[in-house]
Amino acid sequence: MYHWQHTNWPQFDYDAARFESSVSEYSKKAYSIEGALSQIPTNDHNAAFVHLLVEEALSTSAIEGENLNREEVRSSVARFLGLKEPERGGYFPKEKGIAAMLVDVRKSIKSAMSKTLLCHWHTLLLHGSEDYYVNPITKGDYRDSSIDVIREDLYGDSEIIYKAPGNNRFEVEREMDAFIQWYNNANCSGPIKAAIAHLWFVAIHPFQDGNGRVGRAIAEHALFQDFSKPPLFSMSSMINAHRMEYYQQLRNTNSSLQINEWIAWFVELVKTSQDKSLESVEFVLQKSKFWAEYGEVKLNQRQDKVMKKIFTVGADGFVRDGLTNEKYRAITGAPPATATRDLKSLVDNGLLYPSGEGKRGLRYFVNFPQDNNLFVGKEDAPLMDDVSLSKILKKIERNLEYFRGEKNPGLTKLIDEYKALSLDDEASKKKLENLLRKNS
Repeated sequence: MYHWQHTNWPQFDYDAARFESSVSEYSKKAYSIEGALSQIPTNDHNAAFVHLLVEEALSTSAIEGENLNREEVRSSVARFLGLKEPERGGYFPKEKGIAAMLVDVRKSIKSAMSKTLLCHWHTLLLHGSEDYYVNPITKGDYRDSSIDVIREDLYGDSEIIYKAPGNNRFEVEREMDAFIQWYNNANCSGPIKAAIAHLWFVAIHPFQDGNGRVGRAIAEHALFQDFSKPPLFSMSSMINAHRMEYYQQLRNTNSSLQINEWIAWFVELVKTSQDKSLESVEFVLQKSKFWAEYGEVKLNQRQDKVMKKIFTVGADGFVRDGLTNEKYRAITGAPPATATRDLKSLVDNGLLYPSGEGKRGLRYFVNFPQDNNLFVGKEDAPLMDDVSLSKILKKIERNLEYFRGEKNPGLTKLIDEYKALSLDDEASKKKLENLLRKNS
């Protein structure tokens, strides 16, 4: 028996008090992300927003087994947000479709849920994708037939793991009307509402295709209800990282209306998504400081292309793993000797630093300004003057504002360096004590 075959469907059973602490943590983290974003210039704020939307688009599609072109997704997201971005050549309906839907979800943050809105998202998602389906598919309207969720194994054998309610459009619409009415009147926090909404929607499976992607978009829309503007994080990135567990958690709800375990799992995943998004915001802040430091350095076309590629891929790519001579050649098409000269020039100018030995072991990493040694100059140069101490103190203040009370290695390092350089200067020591006391 499926959950929708119970007499009290769709009255889900859960204990809201069990999640109060997790929901409170979610709200605090959301405001922390907003605080971090406030430190970023407008242009870089847009870059952070585009980056998170690209990750969401790529991840929500990957959950369904679709691998999209990152550059085209990024270009489409930027254009749909009204940012200046030239149209790229080629035919990319899936990339444009998911980008259009996710942007519209965020623009619809204050809109009530309705069939019109859901069908509009479905139309955006599948626009121009006719060639991908063997049989014609209904876009922008509910299905008019029964639907089964099928799982296939490596040998091509398949089994039905779920049958959705409703055998025709009238029955599906009746199910969806109940869902939409609940959604617009639900009196619960964003994370709990998102968990229930996603589960309920995919249980109905109202469309012929795209239910998972629209369902995750609904979850995000529900999360946004607690804020005046969409909080910046990508939920689907974490779902994709735990894809098998995600499907298993959904399957665990198929026969029961008791959903405490599903909500608990979902809320924790949302909080983890926030942590990942805060890392992305920090990366954008690092990128902004990097170009403020090195923006005047003259780069040739190859070097410019590589540095832009490094930051476009994000913190989990070249920034974490480093750039090799081989990768440089693959990106630019440069011969080995030219690549070596280009990389040496980037190192000499401070943009990259080398690590490792030998041709195969040598990698180049981004030399972010905040990672630079504060002891600039020759060994016999004087220590730090008052101006330099003030700069370190300012960095400590920005760090405290950015992390809002959370401990981090960067803050500890700055404080230790400030103390070491100020020596026995009581006035400087007092400034530090006052700053730390004010932000404790």
